[in-house]
Amino acid sequence: MRSKDKELMIKIRSYIDEYALENLGRSPSTREIGEEFNMSNVTAFRYLKAMSEQGILKYEDGEIHTELIDKFNTDMNVVGALSASVPAGSPDMVDDVLVDEYFPLPSALLHGLSGKFYMMPVCGESMVDAGIDDGDHVIFQEDNATREGDIVVAYIEGEGNTLKRYCKDEKGPFLWAENESWTNERRMFGRHFEVRGIAVKVMKDL
Repeated sequence: MRSKDKELMIKIRSYIDEYALENLGRSPSTREIGEEFNMSNVTAFRYLKAMSEQGILKYEDGEIHTELIDKFNTDMNVVGALSASVPAGSPDMVDDVLVDEYFPLPSALLHGLSGKFYMMPVCGESMVDAGIDDGDHVIFQEDNATREGDIVVAYIEGEGNTLKRYCKDEKGPFLWAENESWTNERRMFGRHFEVRGIAVKVMKDL
């Protein structure tokens, strides 16, 4: 490769890492690299070989390895930061929620769990006695295999999404607010809901 191509190599490396962030650690194919940089599959392959020879990345047996990709394959999870907040108060309709960005988080911080993870800011004070305050960010696993006592992101039929404690009694499951200053009537958020995810981590500003 000519020396003037070094800048393009760095751009390809950046694209590969960005792609891995958005695709749970998966690297792009030579076809995808070619489409991104308007080059043929063969040219993309040759760039990857040259980049491997120069130590910019590793390219072995058709697989791309960078420090970031290898981290994902061992001890990292990808968390998608969503564009809308989750109410810890009255439910609110959240339509067309998009992922603003993806970021890696060590698996150890997510209790070794695997799957799809998302993060949303919290709006409201209904979960303050569970340690979740207005303005905090909650990371939740996309899952509906709920256990009694879990804090969940739930969709209340006809009202919208909310963050509440998943509880059970003789009548079945219900959603419960963790704010002891509220009356029991106010803390009860009903029995007609669908669990969207299970909260696994809360992130706070100091």
